[in-house]
Amino acid sequence: MPSEKSIRAIDAWQQRHRFPAFVYAVIKKFGDDQAGNLVALLTYFAFLATFPLLLALSAILGLVLKGNPSLQASIQSSALAEFPIIGTQLSSQIGLSSLGHSVPALIVGIVGAILGGRGLANAMQNTQNTLWIVPKVDWPGFPSNYLRSLALLGLLGVGTVVTTASASLVGVGHLLGLNGIPMKAVAFALSTAIGIGLFLAAFRIAASKIVATRDLILGAIVSSVVWQILLSLAGIIISHDLKHAQAIAGFFGVVLGLLAWFGLQATAVVYAIEVDVVRAHRLWPRSIVQPPLTSADKKFLVLVADAEKRRSEQKITVEFTE
Repeated sequence: MPSEKSIRAIDAWQQRHRFPAFVYAVIKKFGDDQAGNLVALLTYFAFLATFPLLLALSAILGLVLKGNPSLQASIQSSALAEFPIIGTQLSSQIGLSSLGHSVPALIVGIVGAILGGRGLANAMQNTQNTLWIVPKVDWPGFPSNYLRSLALLGLLGVGTVVTTASASLVGVGHLLGLNGIPMKAVAFALSTAIGIGLFLAAFRIAASKIVATRDLILGAIVSSVVWQILLSLAGIIISHDLKHAQAIAGFFGVVLGLLAWFGLQATAVVYAIEVDVVRAHRLWPRSIVQPPLTSADKKFLVLVADAEKRRSEQKITVEFTE
């Protein structure tokens, strides 16, 4: 058929060229892994953890920095800056400023943050080990998986503190007269460097020990850079297109905005992990039309079959017919 000949010609071309072959292999593996389901899980649990985390943060600030309301507002604004367009409405719509200065709010926030955050941590572990095609026998079991979840929760808190500190440094730069493009470049570079460290730590905690740390570095870099680009693009949209209009109206809009934002970020992170996996396992070039299968196709199918191994004495063999 003419259409099949055209597709096979395109297939042959992409397999001969490194960059398009790598890009196609990443996209194909995303589909093979049904990674959209993983994105949905990350989005749901990130949304579930957001409100109690913000409530706990507001309560802690209200109790610890009771005599310094300006510093409270600065830290809370830095945290809300991670939610562009809808960040300013989170506090007003949910009433964090009025709810967050009491011991009951602190208790509710911490309990909710632990429950919601644990779901997010578990989803991240599941995402990493699924995308890396880790055999089930090598997945962290009890109590290691719970300890990893607690470590990821702690990393969320550390990330909030470090992000706030970096925002304060940028504020100091503005006071010293450093403005314009140079200051924006410094702020972007600083935030990206911090993000790389946080993403690398999160990936290392979430992934099985059989995944080498060096294989997680590129994904952490890509995730941090894309994260900062998304934040910058959102800032440009706000300053130009939404400057004289309310971005999202009402609590319903806040919910939809959060889900969309988390979904976009989760998609970017999952694709970054896929880049790491394809590069580390050399899963390219992949074929668009089969047969024949490429060596990368066969290697992927062998890894997928081996991923179902649940006992160390279990042996899985994969054969391909000509």
